[in-house]
Amino acid sequence: MKTPISSGVITNYNCTASCRHCMFASSPECKKDYMTRDMAENVASLLERAGTISVHIGGGEPFMDFDGLCTLIQALNRHGIGIDYIETNGYWANDEEFAKRRLEVLKRLGVYTIMVSVDPFHIEYVPLERALKLVSLLQKHGFDYFIWQQRFLKRLMALDTTKTHTKEELMSVLGDDYITETAREYGLGINGRALHFAPSLYGKKQADVFATDDECPSLTRPHHCHIDLYGNAIPSRCTGIQAEAEDYLCGNIARDKYPVLARLISGGTKELFEYAKECGFVPDKDGYATRCAFCFAMREFLEKNCPSQDLGPADFYRQMREK
Repeated sequence: MKTPISSGVITNYNCTASCRHCMFASSPECKKDYMTRDMAENVASLLERAGTISVHIGGGEPFMDFDGLCTLIQALNRHGIGIDYIETNGYWANDEEFAKRRLEVLKRLGVYTIMVSVDPFHIEYVPLERALKLVSLLQKHGFDYFIWQQRFLKRLMALDTTKTHTKEELMSVLGDDYITETAREYGLGINGRALHFAPSLYGKKQADVFATDDECPSLTRPHHCHIDLYGNAIPSRCTGIQAEAEDYLCGNIARDKYPVLARLISGGTKELFEYAKECGFVPDKDGYATRCAFCFAMREFLEKNCPSQDLGPADFYRQMREK
């Protein structure tokens, strides 16, 4: 079994935001499922057996079920797995006493680092004031923290921090091209919802350009992956592809069980293209912005017309279609 050294646990896909860059296409419309007690124990046990020392915790928005979050942390503690940090957009830090009580619980559970999301995409859904309140509380109560991404903070402070802001309001302050410029500055891996603005960054090329047998490092190097609330491993940067975590870490990617993932591993997008065409896929005559965009288009077609266990979760594809 390979060790997922730098890995995350996804507690849920539901979120208070529908950020333009979200890799997992999370939103308030996603199912409100959260990692159960039994699954938390199973995931922690698997990580221990794989030799994982620590993980980060993300979503969705992990703080949407605080009891569930604490249950996961307790399971990780029992199996000797540390918490690198917990991700949050800080929506829950509006009330100082409420937030303080949560931080006290986390500290008792051995959590010391929080990642606070601050950027032009989050501010459409979460007032900057809440993230700033959370940062102040983290400083006050002895937590380590980092703002993701700190570079945007100064520019966003020019806005009214007590409210969310529309695309039009952000354009008036950050410029008409703030979406693509934010993506460039972010250094985004253009996947998930970010695929929707990939053409404005890269233009488009014909499908044949991207139909290659080149290896995709994200698929074949499980030292970094995410394990979600359903017990599936999500390869790094390859959202919408999944496999049972133990199968993935042990390299048990059987073609009959995982027809898409197995083909991508053995023959890249070229082999997946042949399979997709057999199932009726016709490439867009206008082409695609990136190899990932081409891969996603094939997977979206297959998820709808020839579903398999390695294409999911279903909410991801539904959210991507709704944009």
